[in-house]
Amino acid sequence: MRIHTIQDKLANDTVLALAPGDDFRYAAEWSPLGDERLTFLLVGKEGARLVIASVNAEEAVAHLPDGFSIARFSDDEGPVTALKDAVKNFHGSRFLVSDDARFAHAQILADVVEGSLGLASTMMAELRMQKDEEEIRLLAESQRINDLAMQAGYEAMRPGMTELELADVVRRAFIAHGADREAFIIVAAGAHSALPHHTPTDTKLEEGPVLFDIGCYYHGYASDMTRVAYLGTPSQKFRQVHQLVEQAVQSAHRTARPGVPAEEVDRAARRVIDQGGYGPQFVHRVGHGIGLSVHEPPSVMEGNTLPLPVNAAFSIEPGIYLPGEFGVRLEEVVVNRPGGAQILSQVPRDIFVKSLK
Repeated sequence: MRIHTIQDKLANDTVLALAPGDDFRYAAEWSPLGDERLTFLLVGKEGARLVIASVNAEEAVAHLPDGFSIARFSDDEGPVTALKDAVKNFHGSRFLVSDDARFAHAQILADVVEGSLGLASTMMAELRMQKDEEEIRLLAESQRINDLAMQAGYEAMRPGMTELELADVVRRAFIAHGADREAFIIVAAGAHSALPHHTPTDTKLEEGPVLFDIGCYYHGYASDMTRVAYLGTPSQKFRQVHQLVEQAVQSAHRTARPGVPAEEVDRAARRVIDQGGYGPQFVHRVGHGIGLSVHEPPSVMEGNTLPLPVNAAFSIEPGIYLPGEFGVRLEEVVVNRPGGAQILSQVPRDIFVKSLK
């Protein structure tokens, strides 16, 4: 169980306090509903103990593996007594709280423990960055579903359809092919494609580019991919920009391998775009880690000297954005295998061209 891996990494004086969310899910391979009721999974060398409201406890019993003990509290009792009883099981003087914790809940913990509070983010990031083979399998399946949803979007797009309608096609394809749910859906038509994180609107598709940036969850693991399509005949300028972004993807992909600093992958892509004359129009980092969260460490950007670990999963997504005209971004999720970065998607990065008829 992953909980044992976490315990092996913990110092004798340290206890993790994980609130519902992705760190909790990583540790327990399940996460409860995060609501206004305090919930903490406490993990130390001594064991693991869940503090949870009685209304949510039975579901926890059904999902948690053996070895977890549970401290329950009712709504009228409140969490303080149960939390105090749970904390007595640990000898640590340093409690590290996950990023998902509500401030009010962290404050209750601070009032209960005798010792210091800190953030669990650094430790959990180090653990979660290096995927095991089951995680890689789930990432690959999530991406397979994402590929099918992208193809569904390609096939459905037509003049007069709105961005929102096309986004709904993608959403329904996710569910039809076995996704838990969507992670996000960006459909950006025309000049909207120059907005890196555009929210789909009722803008109607017409002759011009359509950028898709989509992702879903499968058994808790995320996918992410960006492609560009075109209704009608792409202009020469659009083709040139697309080709430059494609070359940037290839350069970053060749550079990525275990031990290479994350910033070198960013530089490899950025160098191509700088040399092509569009450096100022590449306005974001080249990539981010992915796993239980769509965005998680490592950040693939200038200034991050972290050597990329083996089996880290991250995106490579250079882009060029020309406000008022169009934008082109191409994105792959890769797994950093010993022999180099393995691309998970099977969808070509070519411009998908569709007739206006």
